[in-house]
Amino acid sequence: MRLPKPLRLALLLAFLPIAPLQAQNAVTLNLKDADIGALIETVSDVTGRNFIVDPRVKAKVNVVSASPMTPDAVYETFLSILQVYGFAAIPAGNAIKIVPENNARQDGGSASRAAGMPDDQIVTRVVDIENVPAAQLVPILRPLVPQWGHLAAYSPSNMLIISDRAANIRRLDRIIGEIDRAGDDDIEIVKLETRPPPKSSRPSRRSSRARTDRTARRPPPRSPTSAPIRCSSAATASAASA
Repeated sequence: MRLPKPLRLALLLAFLPIAPLQAQNAVTLNLKDADIGALIETVSDVTGRNFIVDPRVKAKVNVVSASPMTPDAVYETFLSILQVYGFAAIPAGNAIKIVPENNARQDGGSASRAAGMPDDQIVTRVVDIENVPAAQLVPILRPLVPQWGHLAAYSPSNMLIISDRAANIRRLDRIIGEIDRAGDDDIEIVKLETRPPPKSSRPSRRSSRARTDRTARRPPPRSPTSAPIRCSSAATASAASA
């Protein structure tokens, strides 16, 4: 029995994971326990991008969308879905590789800036450090980079090499910009020479007072005329007879 055309169209829209809205050039994503391979094929049809899928990329995904999305918004949503399920999209020429997240830092493309890139795009960034040693920033920034990401310092050129998602790269750029600043004031180094303290020609008030106290406590000297005269008894007797 052949179904009427309106009924066939309604059944088709009910089972399609993405229902295109031609008038608004937007689509609505609604997926329940859908194979990630089918999602990749659908995103490729909507966005016109080519994908190379690693054989280890396998999962059942669930997505609920309440409003229509443009093709660019669909792609950004797709990147977020990959992040949730532990996968990453790596640009490779005219195609995009879908690989496990653990392999993303080896396959991540290089970019001078993460600005303008989707938040969940994998980026490898080289940052020039001007005012502080790059090696000193590694222990500060390492806790902010995921375990699968990469952060290293190249001391000869004073650079940092970072592999991470574009959103986190932008955050790290802001933090590095706050730390890597020159001092506002110039520092002048003055060499000090050790010299003995100058000798004072005037005695201090304390030493003069101590000298005065010692002089006051000293007994006065005796006069020579007041000293008693002692003589022997024989001399006394002869003086008396005379």
